[in-house]
Parts: sequence; structure tokens; C-alpha cells
Amino acid sequence: MHILFADLAQINPSSLFFAVGEQFNALAGLALCLIMAWDHMDNPRRSGALIMLSGLIWFLLCGALCCALNIPSLWTVLPTAPIVLLVFKWLSELPWRQLLLIATTASYMVAIIYYVSLVIDVAALGTQSVNLRVGWPGLTTLLLLDIVALLSLWHPLHDSIPSTFDSPSINKDFWRTIWLFPFISTSIVVWCLPADNSSLLDARVLEIAFTVAVFYTLFMALAYFLIWYMIKQSDSLLEAHRREHYEAMQTLQLQHMDERIREARQIKHNVRHHIHSLQALAAADDMDGIRSYLEEASKHHLLQPAPMQYCEHTSLNAVLVYYCDWIRHLGADVDVKASVPQYIGINNAELCSMVGNLLENATDAITRQTSGCKRLKMRVQYRPGPPSALFITVDNTYDADKTDITRIDDGFASTKHGGNGLGTATVRETAERHHGTATFDYGDGVFRASVMLCLDD
Repeated sequence: MHILFADLAQINPSSLFFAVGEQFNALAGLALCLIMAWDHMDNPRRSGALIMLSGLIWFLLCGALCCALNIPSLWTVLPTAPIVLLVFKWLSELPWRQLLLIATTASYMVAIIYYVSLVIDVAALGTQSVNLRVGWPGLTTLLLLDIVALLSLWHPLHDSIPSTFDSPSINKDFWRTIWLFPFISTSIVVWCLPADNSSLLDARVLEIAFTVAVFYTLFMALAYFLIWYMIKQSDSLLEAHRREHYEAMQTLQLQHMDERIREARQIKHNVRHHIHSLQALAAADDMDGIRSYLEEASKHHLLQPAPMQYCEHTSLNAVLVYYCDWIRHLGADVDVKASVPQYIGINNAELCSMVGNLLENATDAITRQTSGCKRLKMRVQYRPGPPSALFITVDNTYDADKTDITRIDDGFASTKHGGNGLGTATVRETAERHHGTATFDYGDGVFRASVMLCLDD
């Protein structure tokens, strides 16, 4: 350490200035990471100030080290990336797969800006350039590119890309692998760095290096845009599907009400015939016949009571009425209790889609059940906040002897097509999006679903 300080004392101030100046490129990379993780930190202002202050001190020391050992700044920047990754993991709520994407994206920007700055420095200074280091032309270019990157990438890195992290339409496996794209690109840029400046002194090589750097950066920007566009389109399709499901539930409810009206008219029409039949039995003094006739009439499905109001939430009530009446007509014992007010902190289409998926799965299972007692038990409870929460449990019977329930990763295989079941996957994604949980269990002929959502007040 004493030798290092002694060497620093003898360093030409201009060399130290340029070595430290190169490290501001890495500091800009740290700022890019902070921009992407800003909304996922508990206290971004305090944490951001602490990160940038610590980063400034760290990279100043790294610049002094690079100057003392006469090594390129990349050889201190790249080993710093894992440290940055650990710091953001400690300060943010993001999982590793998304933090890797953030770190590798910033690393690529740092590497390509340094590469372009080195190429411009060699083009301007020629044989007077310092090997793998930048002079005034390169340092000026580097600082300007850093400022341009921070200003031009603020919106995509702060608003666009982080908003896709919680996308319900993207599988977790996508985030486990997508970070390899900028990681490999960063590795390519570092690998393409010349071993020394002599290879760049050739005008043809210098022109190719600059062209490749610019066009590869444009390719990366286009690739990121296409990924973002693909995710947004998938989200739009998913939202459209949810709204379609919600509208279908409303349509089914209207059809159900029309059916109830027709049934009421049918009962009214048949009452006259029932009265005539009872009058005939009474005239014949056939009390046993009257009792038998009344007993048979009381068992008619049109006379069975069916609730039309489960809760105050109109849209949710429509879904409950439709499915519960359907399941009741299948001969199942339906026990449903719901306590949900008219207005809660969740989109109606999203809520009805989730509950509709749960009840649709239960209906399919009960429909295929050929033996045993058919039963549906459901509880929906809203707890006012802050913070407010919604609890949903659905227990339904199924034919354990004939139904093979297969798990696929965190979900279940569909009994219709054998692939991943979309119903349980949609319920789980909705729960995770609202910082809740969704668990599914089965055994003893009963399938159990439990969902908890944390809602905005």
C-alpha cells in the first residue's frame, strides 16, 4: 500500500486526470442501473444518493489504481459489476433474473461507449494516442456519450423496461434467460477491444471498428424495442381476453335472467293445470293422491330456491349467480357465501376473470364427476384497510378415480388438452400482480384453491 501511494505521488497529473475521467463512464453505468431499479426500491431517494456517493468514491479510487498500474479502466469496471448486482439486490425488491438484466444492460452501455471513445481517440491522435487509454478527444467523446445516454435512455429505462418486469403475460423463464442477450453482447464488445492501439492505426480497420460499433448499438436498441413491443402487445391481448371474459360473464348473466323469466312464466302457465289436477283429486277425496302430487311438484327444479344476490359487488355477483346456478343444476350441493362491497381496489374485468376461472375449473370437475357426492363450497371475504385485502377459497369435489391431476412446474396440466392449465396460471399471475398468493391443493376427492389479494385502498 505504501508503494502504491508512493507511485501515485510521482504520477503525471494529466495521466491521473484522464484515468479518473474514464471512470465517469462506469459511474454513468451505475446511474443507468439506478434509473432501472428506481421504482423497485423502498426509499429510492436516500438509497440512490447513497449509491451514487459510494460509487463516486469507489470509481475515483479505481481511476487512481488504473493510472498507477497503467491498465485500461474496463479491467476495474467489469469486476465491479457483481458488487453492484449485490448492492441492488439488497436495496431493491427485484428478483435475481431481472437484476441480471439491469446489470448486463448497463454493462453493455459502459463497454460500447468506452469502445467508441477509444476508436475516436485513436482516429484523432493517431500514433500519439496512449495504448488502450483515451486522451482529450476520447475523454470528451466519452463524457458527451455518457450524458447523451443518460438523457436519451431515461424514459425507456425508467418507464418502459421496468414496467414489463411485472407483466402477467410473460413467463418467468423468459426473465431467466433474456439477460444473456446483453451479457453476450457485452462480452462481444470487450472481446473486440484491440489488444493495443496499433491494430486501430490502420484507417481501414479504424473505419470498420467505428461502423461495427455504431450499427451493433443500433441493433441492440432495435432488439430492446422489439422485446418491449412484444411484451406490451402480449399484455394488450391478455387485457382484451380478460375484458372479453368479463363481457361474456355479463352476457351469460343476462341470458340467465331471461331463462329465469321464462321459467317464471312457465310456472304461471302451469299453475292453472296444477289447480285443476288438485281439484280433481280433492273431488275424489283422494288425500294420498294429493300428498303424492304435492310431493312430486315440490321436487321440480323450477321450484328449488336459488339465490340471486350473493354480494353487493354487481359484476362479481353476476359471475357467482351464473356459475352457482349451473353447478346446482348439475345436482351438486352449493354452499357459497360472499361479502364484497360494490367498489374495491381491483379492476372488474380482472376480478371477474379470476373468479370465473376458479368456478369454471370447479364446474368442469363436477361435470365430469360420475360418482360420489357433488359439492361446491366457496367463500369470498373482503377486508377493508389499510391495507385492504380480498380472500377467496373454492373447494370442489372431483372424480378422483377417473381424473388424473398432473403438476407442471408451479401449475397443473389441463384436463382438456394436456398442456399447461391457463385457468390456474391466470389466477396465480393475478395474485402475484396484486402482491398476494394463490395456492392449489387436492386430495380425498376435493380440489382446494386459496387466493389472497392485497388491494389499493
